[in-house]
Amino acid sequence: MNHSDNCFAVSALMVIVSAVLWGLYGSFVTVLTSMGLSQNALVFLRMFATSVPVGLLMLATDRSAFKVRPADIPLFIANGVLSLLFFIFCYTSAIKVTKIATAAALLYTAPAIVMVLSAILFKEQLTARKVFCCLLAVVGCAFASGIGGELFAGTAGSSGASAAAPGSLIAPAGLLLGLGAGLGYALYSIFSRIILNRGYSVYTNVCYSFGIAMISFFILSCADGSVVQVIESPSRTALGLVNGVLTGSLAYVLYTAGMKGMETSRAAQLTTIEPVTAAILGSVLFHQPLSVWEIAGIAMVVGSVIMMNAGNAKANS
Repeated sequence: MNHSDNCFAVSALMVIVSAVLWGLYGSFVTVLTSMGLSQNALVFLRMFATSVPVGLLMLATDRSAFKVRPADIPLFIANGVLSLLFFIFCYTSAIKVTKIATAAALLYTAPAIVMVLSAILFKEQLTARKVFCCLLAVVGCAFASGIGGELFAGTAGSSGASAAAPGSLIAPAGLLLGLGAGLGYALYSIFSRIILNRGYSVYTNVCYSFGIAMISFFILSCADGSVVQVIESPSRTALGLVNGVLTGSLAYVLYTAGMKGMETSRAAQLTTIEPVTAAILGSVLFHQPLSVWEIAGIAMVVGSVIMMNAGNAKANS
């Protein structure tokens, strides 16, 4: 294994670990919402625990990382608002008008969106292997999220969200919001790549992008009164901050750093390990049974990741 392969392996490991950490988010949400924490307060804590620790690390190690050229400020605002805020708004709204499984499946159209946008914006090559692995991962995510069994069993129309018309699989609003969540999720990779290409560090990107999103959710939390929940229960707030550190600052720093060592589209495809982690944790921690289709979806995602990395040597030579 040459130096290039070693660098790619480290980068891939960082992205995969970040995806595993993101997979913990659903379990944290389940526990925190059962403790009475609202969505806006929960997300505010996550953004706070992502931006502030990274900012403190920059303050202690490299204060020059705080410098941003005025012309590049719109990029950080776009990453915080058009990707992070837009993604969370669409995903949360999609869950309200359709099923969680359906929203999660639509969210993981993101790797395909990143692949297309990266080919257009960054001139990344579209290989047959990359397209096949991406499609395999997207279908695998749909199955791992639970929608696969419903598609083949024909039960989705009768057991779906009330917002859907009788006999329909997905409500139109849910479809648009789910695809919007996938677009917002994809845009983080795109905006982050542009920011990194302009010479900014991983920490600068995470600190400012999440700082802007944190301010946005603080305003929303003040508007609906949920901000008081942050100080009502120290134990709940502490758990919310642990969630933010693990699924926020650590995960996003690892993902953004790993993305520096590979193509943007390849990094996005590796993150499809996230719903696999979420499905396994749901089964282990909350005794949610895994269907045959969900197990098949997990196998498809893992297989796509192995196949993508099997072509690494040729891709990086």
